[in-house]
Amino acid sequence: MRSSKYTEHYTDTFITFKEIMRTVSNIYHNCVPDKIKNRRNTDQLK
Repeated sequence: MRSSKYTEHYTDTFITFKEIMRTVSNIYHNCVPDKIKNRRNTDQLK
């Protein structure tokens, strides 16, 4: 069986996934406060 190969691939994929999630969460935390402020402002304007 190819269990060791599969495990290596899974580990690589998982590490890559964690890196992507870290990047996404950083971008999210940087961008979202502005969007929330803008949304609050537009709500007040209506």
